[in-house]
Amino acid sequence: MPVFFAFSDESGKYKKERSDKFILKNPFYCRSVVLLEAGDWIKLKEEFYRLKKDLLDIGHQQEVKWSYIWSLFKHSQKGEGVPKNKPYIYLRNHSLDLLVDFIRKVLQLLSECRSCRIILTLTFNDREKTKPMEMKKIAKNHIAHAWGLADKEMRKIPESVCVFFFNREEPALERSLKEVFFEIYRESPPEKYSRIKDSLNFEYFPQSFGGQLADYCAGVFNGCCRLYPQSIDLLRNQIWSKILKEDNEALGYGITEIPKNSKNRAYLRGILEKIFTAEEKDYRISLDKKLK
Repeated sequence: MPVFFAFSDESGKYKKERSDKFILKNPFYCRSVVLLEAGDWIKLKEEFYRLKKDLLDIGHQQEVKWSYIWSLFKHSQKGEGVPKNKPYIYLRNHSLDLLVDFIRKVLQLLSECRSCRIILTLTFNDREKTKPMEMKKIAKNHIAHAWGLADKEMRKIPESVCVFFFNREEPALERSLKEVFFEIYRESPPEKYSRIKDSLNFEYFPQSFGGQLADYCAGVFNGCCRLYPQSIDLLRNQIWSKILKEDNEALGYGITEIPKNSKNRAYLRGILEKIFTAEEKDYRISLDKKLK
């Protein structure tokens, strides 16, 4: 029986009631899902730890989160040192370009992996695009969409099953995810998610290789929606080929808006068009050079 692991993480934040300041800081709430067959997960995990050691000379338990790179970038912009109490203090002597290159090489492993599939979902925090909704309902829509696509993928492979893993979240969000899980299963016919393991699994992030993959994919997608050059580079060259597509179309399938509606899908289509019409010279820039 083929067993697949699906790792999910978020980037950005969402609130039912959103101030202008909150929206400016968090224009999008994104989630990613990375699916891997168990055998490929084992192989990629070994390669991931080898890259960590060879390229960055850090241990297995030391994280390289997507957000850490941009926190380090902000410290550099301000010309200040990294405070000792920050969780990324051990990365202070690594160049930003090297850290981005590490993530590029990790995502390249995904792009070359036979079984890898990626799902990306996005909520616009603009109050005109997304009316006030409880976080629980937003999370439910994100997860139900991802589970539906994962179940479809499993049905293409005889006797396959998929187990979902989520990174540990803030207590309120984690509680919402648990409630969402039970609601989705309670409200769905037994056969709808029959290829998805009927349990919710939370992982401690530093020990989860798959969770870090999901972190990178969610972070890159969020950055692309903001039209950040490095994110565009990574999505176009490392992630795009693995995003689930239906009839060669990703929008509305492997990439979709939450909640689903035609107006927001048009906005998302516009973002993707900008991403794929950007000239390579515009997005292959050095973070370190930009700081000088």
